[in-house]
Amino acid sequence: MVTSSRRLLGLFSLLLVPALAACPGDYEGGYEKVAFRERTALPMAAAPDPPPVVAGIGGAGGGETPVLAAEIAPPGVTQAMVEEGQQSYGTVCTACHGGGGSGSPAGPVLADAEWIHISGSYDEIVSVITAGVPNPQQFPGAMPPRGGGNFTPEQVRSIAAYVFALSHRSGA
Repeated sequence: MVTSSRRLLGLFSLLLVPALAACPGDYEGGYEKVAFRERTALPMAAAPDPPPVVAGIGGAGGGETPVLAAEIAPPGVTQAMVEEGQQSYGTVCTACHGGGGSGSPAGPVLADAEWIHISGSYDEIVSVITAGVPNPQQFPGAMPPRGGGNFTPEQVRSIAAYVFALSHRSGA
């Protein structure tokens, strides 16, 4: 058995070596060796601004932008933040919380004074949006941090201003 294996190896060597010798090309160096490659930064496109809200149509379109009453506005929260927050809310949050905070089977109503996890203060709303709700009490799925959106801290504060204004309307 050992003898036949050696014969087979010898025969293979006799056939393969001349075949390789006949192949064109430089087998000494192959491709040029590169010790390292410099990584060049690829230009990244900036995320586009969300489309404008059209009252009564899809997205945040739960109607008009709520007006933040000056006497109940948290320090530093402005009507401009409410309007910016409505834009951002319409990009992601409306999928679970409904247009204008009307709620859905996936997320609670945000346009009333009833809160599940918090008291409804502006700072608590910012915290919940930032951290998410990993273990919801009444809804089937968890809310991921930032609602699953790619929001900046400023956008989170604007969304919180919008939600605060929705839930603190007169009569709400």
